[in-house]
Amino acid sequence: MNALLHLSTLIDTLNRRLGRAAIWLILAAVLLSALTATLRYLLDWGSNAMIEAQWFLFGLVFLLCAPWTLQEQGHVRVDLIYGRLPPRWRVMVDIFGGLLFLLPVCLLIAIDSWGYFLLSWQQNESSMNPGGLIWWPMKLAIPVAFGLLAAQGLSEIIKGFAALTGHRPLPDIAKGVH
Repeated sequence: MNALLHLSTLIDTLNRRLGRAAIWLILAAVLLSALTATLRYLLDWGSNAMIEAQWFLFGLVFLLCAPWTLQEQGHVRVDLIYGRLPPRWRVMVDIFGGLLFLLPVCLLIAIDSWGYFLLSWQQNESSMNPGGLIWWPMKLAIPVAFGLLAAQGLSEIIKGFAALTGHRPLPDIAKGVH
């Protein structure tokens, strides 16, 4: 169990660092958006690349912050039953949800989107808009991000099993901490 918990710590550290770095992309997108609008209204000059870069930055924020959000228990849950369960049952629900839903869906999307990226890369796909960006780097972010989300799901499952076997404390219901 110690080796698995060490793996979990490595996954957590990677996703936390990526998430914290990715939140700076929000500032970059806002500044780029302000610059784009300023140039358009003051100088009557626009750039499709600048507009597409804003889309890419916001997309990267959502893709790269999803694993960190899972780690921090920040994803929305339907809490009708879950919120009333004792800690041990919550952990079991999290484990089964991760195994039955999160991991299969993340792996399916990561595997399926890899082909989508490869086709884009082979064709050096770029925007149809004049002066637009190449698209394959953003398409690469999709399988990478879902791979990271699957890894974080695995980390949460490991921590859940560790809590059930006494290698970690059970979540604190009062604090909502897992």
